[in-house]
Amino acid sequence: MYQALYRKWRPAVFEDVVGQDHITSVLKSEVQAGKISHAYLFCGPRGTGKTTCAKIIAKAANCLSPVNGDPCGKCAACRSIDSGNCTDVIEMDAASNNGVDDIRDIRDAVVYTPAELKYRVYVIDEVHMLSISAFNALLKTLEEPPEHVLFILATTELHKIPATVLSRCQRFDFHRVSPDDMVSRMEKVCAGEGIEAEAEALKLIAGLSQGAVRDALNMLEYCSGTGGKITLESASSMLGAASSKLLGEICTAISSGDAAKALEITDEIYNSSRDIAVFWRELIAFYRDMLVYISSRGKVGADRPAAEYAEHYDAGTLFRILDIFITTESNMQKIPASAKIYAEMALIRACEPESAAHAQEAAYVQRAAPKPRAETARVTPASPTSPAAEEPKAEISLSSSAPDGAPTAEKSADDKTAETAKKPASGKLPMRRWGDVVKRIAASDMALGSFIRGSAAFECDGCLYVVFDKPFGISLMNDKRKGDVSFAIKEATGKDFPPEKILCLEHEKAENMLGEPMEELIKKFEELGKEE
Repeated sequence: MYQALYRKWRPAVFEDVVGQDHITSVLKSEVQAGKISHAYLFCGPRGTGKTTCAKIIAKAANCLSPVNGDPCGKCAACRSIDSGNCTDVIEMDAASNNGVDDIRDIRDAVVYTPAELKYRVYVIDEVHMLSISAFNALLKTLEEPPEHVLFILATTELHKIPATVLSRCQRFDFHRVSPDDMVSRMEKVCAGEGIEAEAEALKLIAGLSQGAVRDALNMLEYCSGTGGKITLESASSMLGAASSKLLGEICTAISSGDAAKALEITDEIYNSSRDIAVFWRELIAFYRDMLVYISSRGKVGADRPAAEYAEHYDAGTLFRILDIFITTESNMQKIPASAKIYAEMALIRACEPESAAHAQEAAYVQRAAPKPRAETARVTPASPTSPAAEEPKAEISLSSSAPDGAPTAEKSADDKTAETAKKPASGKLPMRRWGDVVKRIAASDMALGSFIRGSAAFECDGCLYVVFDKPFGISLMNDKRKGDVSFAIKEATGKDFPPEKILCLEHEKAENMLGEPMEELIKKFEELGKEE
């Protein structure tokens, strides 16, 4: 019977497990020393070898003649386990057997000695799917099982495992397999299966697998289905991936502001039935590589295809584009059917010059900002000859019926001068404790924090105007980040400024909006900081 490559080439000994040397070396030593734990917890991403290691240790613990901690694969115990007919090795999928009754069956069965092996081994996959009552039923047995019982738990979501279970197991964290190790493994499989494949095609598969060996072997098997040589072009076409050349063309189009070209390439990808989501992840990785290359001054990522396109960008522009692309990927995951539309919208935004992006923000600010009082409330002065002008003003009543907080005549006369001295012209108040707000933002968002440190904030007519000295800081202020700023303000000052009331300005636009020279505004802001 035909077996899939990932099953056929599943490692039989610890040495064949790819990229998990920190785990296999410990397990081998424990088997050699005869110090096998009563319970193991294997956690990590899918396809990284958790179930494989569980099978190997089940064989190694029961092997009649182990070789340096590895199972021999030839004795009766090893052959029985490999055949899948061994009654003493029980594999259980917790996704479909997650009730308390399933665990009670295990608890009742562990008291019986193994039928043919030294250890009865329970391999519980996706253990995080067990119910709370099932976990509770397992606790005592898991802590003090009979000497002939071995538990191996596997999960991809460690955070869902109760602490009481974690404390009763020996935990091993599996890592994603590196691309180099993945390519080496696929080369070995290709040699054994007689598959011809270009090195670049294997690198592409390794990148798309995201560190999962099982996924890589499945893609390799799929690409080899035609029977011919696996080339970079054929692998890209079959897997729906974009080549480095195609990504470079999009990169060039974005850097030159050619939205038409970028959309044309996107149409080409879509019409060739390639997965837009896969293409988008590759595009994000491509721009990430450029950012790493620029930020490290060429010390990291020089060997990646993206490095040759990095000269078209600066770090600020890459931050802006990556922010757009990552937000778009999140939207794609929410509504997969609209992936192409989201991609097109993001590419158009990315192709816009930064000045245009800032203009959109400024336009929003202009619409949202309240108009000056001089325009909204014009008062026609009374004529000198008018009787009302000659009539003295009525005295303001000081009765207790006045609203709470309403100014009295004495207060208006005495305190108004003091308030005017503290309050800048036109109602613009520098925000107190803005420095504390900036520290909170920088602690949680390094990208925004690097730009907001040089900013100033002014309260005016219920809005908060954040003035940036670097224009790129404005492009980072999306709705989510404005929400974070709003939260930081609430924590630091106790004031409520909803995200829609937080408006971002450049120095020049701030002078027009706030109606005062920027030098004077900054001076007032700095003076307030010294007072604090």
